[in-house]
Amino acid sequence: MIKRKLSLKRGLAFITATFIIVLVTGVFRVYAREGDSGYEGGISSGEAPGKTSFEYKEVCFITGEPIVFEGTLTIRKTLRQDKTTGKNVITANYTYNLRNLEKDATLTRVLSYTTTLTEKENGQVIEETGFGGRCTEVVRIGSTTYTLENYDFTKTNIKDKKPAVDYFAGNLWGKKTYRTGTGANSGEVTVEISGDYYGYNQIWGTVEAQVLNYVIESQKRSGEVLDRWGGTATVSISSTTTKKIDYVENKPDVISFEGGFVESQYNNSILQYTAKLPEFDHQGVSTDRMVETKGSLMIESFPTSRRLLVPELSHLRGHWAENDIKALYSLEIFKENPSGFNPQEVMTRAEFTEAIVLAAGEVPKDPLLVESRTTKKTSNTKEEITSPFIDVPTGSKYFESINNAYKRGMISGRGDGTFAPDDYLTTADAITILVKALGLEGLAPSNGAVTVFRDSDDIPRYAKGPVYVAHRIGLVMGDDKGYLRPNEYLTKARAAVIINNFIDYMRNDLRKDYRERIVNY
Repeated sequence: MIKRKLSLKRGLAFITATFIIVLVTGVFRVYAREGDSGYEGGISSGEAPGKTSFEYKEVCFITGEPIVFEGTLTIRKTLRQDKTTGKNVITANYTYNLRNLEKDATLTRVLSYTTTLTEKENGQVIEETGFGGRCTEVVRIGSTTYTLENYDFTKTNIKDKKPAVDYFAGNLWGKKTYRTGTGANSGEVTVEISGDYYGYNQIWGTVEAQVLNYVIESQKRSGEVLDRWGGTATVSISSTTTKKIDYVENKPDVISFEGGFVESQYNNSILQYTAKLPEFDHQGVSTDRMVETKGSLMIESFPTSRRLLVPELSHLRGHWAENDIKALYSLEIFKENPSGFNPQEVMTRAEFTEAIVLAAGEVPKDPLLVESRTTKKTSNTKEEITSPFIDVPTGSKYFESINNAYKRGMISGRGDGTFAPDDYLTTADAITILVKALGLEGLAPSNGAVTVFRDSDDIPRYAKGPVYVAHRIGLVMGDDKGYLRPNEYLTKARAAVIINNFIDYMRNDLRKDYRERIVNY
């Protein structure tokens, strides 16, 4: 039995408003967020497309008191190819204009990063980042000004491109030195930053999570008095873009369709910090007593929504998989004529492959990245189209989907050069394709996967690892007697449920694993 997780609720509230209606065609994309909040311990709204300036917030610790700054972050990125090495290079400029009215404080910062991309034979990409140009920062708090004198910075990460998801993980280290005052009233503050970050990009949602550790040391002279103090802080950040799908019933009774699905996109960023800093006396001199301070910030951007098409599936009214089937038709993942859809009909391998290619989509590109001419390759020669399987002709109905799935690593065929597109799909086959699409085969134990199902011995050898992973991440579970029935053919109704589970995992469960392990939210 396939675990049914997607709940598409009816009867949502209605809002009366006046709208300007724009006809939109094409895919409703989630935009990549890697680096949208920068690497200075702040969060941004990450709004896209067509915008380069975002709402932004961060916490500054250089005075010994956490001070929240708010304002805008502007990002401009360019991709070019290095003529000497042939590697792609990204130049990214980050401009911060922030303030805190209560503290009569401002923060201006301009940073220019250069990132070199090295692609490995296995498809992974190593990214190495340092400063490539201008680097300035001025913090003014009341009558005191802190000017950045030196900033050492390095960042490295690995990006693992899987069929439906790009995963990434990295580390960064930086050390800032600020000068304040002059002569007998001069001072120096150093801030050392180290941390890790993780995330993924895919069509149903994106996540970037950071954990940054700060060590702050200050020495400031005021006449004959030299005040020295030190402190620490930890900042945890989670930035997410999520798609939500809701079913909305129509309020009028006399209308040509019952209701339909609405797809909405939300951007949300959360920052949590804990600081251990000294207590200061009434003259502003540090004491030996350390004070722990905690706080949090959040930015939520206005959601964007679109209505999905409404299929005619009245003959399925009351069917146990009605909502799942309607959702896949509305998302244009199921393509056949809805009036002839038979939920008890068995799905073929070709039909399921087409549905998964559409459900997985293409990993969105970074909308802020502008390619220079050196990265664009043109060719006047027409590439010959060939099929990866001898039983899937290039002119066949499902060739594009099967070829796409093969090139992306979702399917591998029978091992004899065939794919058997018209053969019926088994539960084991479906689970194998889903786990490959997620790129999570490596979660299975290398010494042989043992599953909890009572019919574990019936699972084909090629599917034991994928079934183990699918159960571990919550994609499938046994029936009420503990059986998986891996060799049963999937009806289109059951296939609709497992595809919706796959989408729901990409939208929700994957995000929770990243977010809840990093930020307590």
